[in-house]
Amino acid sequence: MSELDHLGIESRPAAADSSGDGPPDRLRAAFVSLREKWRSRQHRAPVFFTISSLALSVAQLLSGVVIVHYIDPRDVGMWYSAALVLTYAFFVLAGVQNGLSRELPYYLGANNEGMAQRLAATTLFYTLGGCVLALLGGIGAVAILVWRHADSKLTYAVAAVTLLVAFKFYQNYLFVTFRSKNSFVDLARVQMWQAAIMIGGLLFLFWGYHGLLLRFVVVAGLSLYLMHRARPMSVRPAWRTDSFMLLFKTGTPIFVTDYVFNCAATVDKMVLLRFGGVEQVGLYALAVSTFSAFQVLPQSIAHYAYPRMSHHYGRTNNPHVLWGMAWKTSLIVVASMLPIALLGWWLLPFGVRFVFPKYVAGTHAAQIALFTAVAYGATQGANALSSLKAWSHLVTYQAAYSALLVVGPLLGVRLFSSHLDGVAYGVLVANILGAILALSFTYAATYGKFGKPLMVDPVAPASPVEPYSEVDEVAVVK
Repeated sequence: MSELDHLGIESRPAAADSSGDGPPDRLRAAFVSLREKWRSRQHRAPVFFTISSLALSVAQLLSGVVIVHYIDPRDVGMWYSAALVLTYAFFVLAGVQNGLSRELPYYLGANNEGMAQRLAATTLFYTLGGCVLALLGGIGAVAILVWRHADSKLTYAVAAVTLLVAFKFYQNYLFVTFRSKNSFVDLARVQMWQAAIMIGGLLFLFWGYHGLLLRFVVVAGLSLYLMHRARPMSVRPAWRTDSFMLLFKTGTPIFVTDYVFNCAATVDKMVLLRFGGVEQVGLYALAVSTFSAFQVLPQSIAHYAYPRMSHHYGRTNNPHVLWGMAWKTSLIVVASMLPIALLGWWLLPFGVRFVFPKYVAGTHAAQIALFTAVAYGATQGANALSSLKAWSHLVTYQAAYSALLVVGPLLGVRLFSSHLDGVAYGVLVANILGAILALSFTYAATYGKFGKPLMVDPVAPASPVEPYSEVDEVAVVK
């Protein structure tokens, strides 16, 4: 099976025409074959998952617009300030879930179902411990605020965030366990329901600020319940020190490099605040929102392709195959996003003037952000570095990419008369160069360039590697 098959795309050559049938018959046969493939869950999975991710993104975007329109800016600011805890709370998990996202599909691919279950059980145990710790910390914070007679709105916000942190910990664990094609179909259904719940939950805004907090808690709770019902792996939480150490050693480099990258990705706003002021940062919010909404497409494809890379590497222990999967993933992402970016470039000015007239000055920066998202999407093939555990390549790549995200805005703000456009162009160039680095380091890792030849993973499969079958991939599914 070719690498494209692992991305849900068939690339089998057509059979020779030995029956003498004409072109209409061959066309009819091709149509029938395509229809049968579409009826199969394994071929619908990547399409459904991408569509559901787009629906979820649209629901988030519409929800944000409605919230900003109906809720007082000060109340929104208080909520989003309190919600920053969601980002920092993941330090508690210490990269264990990041480790599971790589190791689970790897061991399923190696036909070592027992090891995969032990890793999932250990991660679940650790995750539940993190949930308890978050709840205890939140209860303590709420008690202190009540004792000090703090603003009731802040107290309610902290209580809501406490629940969201616990929900998010467990939801993230569940998301990581969706690793097979069939399970991605189930996850796509959950995401479609999530999008509907998000839109329906806007009715809570009739109760103002308190309705806003209630909406976030109810939407997160129902989404978690749906994902729990559809979970592909049902294991009991259990602690194994050896499993934890494997998850920790694998997940820590991924977690740390991602954290450094995410910090570097905030430099553009800090540079704009320093050279342009608060108003420029406010106008830049349009570009940030555009980028965030548009990057859901590459992220959804990456969420699907990354476990496939680890799974296939687990079955074959052949790093060379991942190069083909990596560059084809990047190509698919760019080919999918570029037409949308071109259309968005044309439509965005009309939409901004009609819906957000106060942000007209930030329109060009938002247009640039569309192509920044395309360039960012081209970096998704670098997930192969995590599948390969090529830590030296991963760290060097992420460090270089992060440096570009710091230098780009600094140069752009000095080279352009408009600080807003200069920062936007600086981030665009940084991401284009980052995409080139991503493919270069991935090729180097898979073919042993820039250092010692890459060795296969020391963990051998539990059973001899057999020809690849889609049935093998659906291990431990409900």
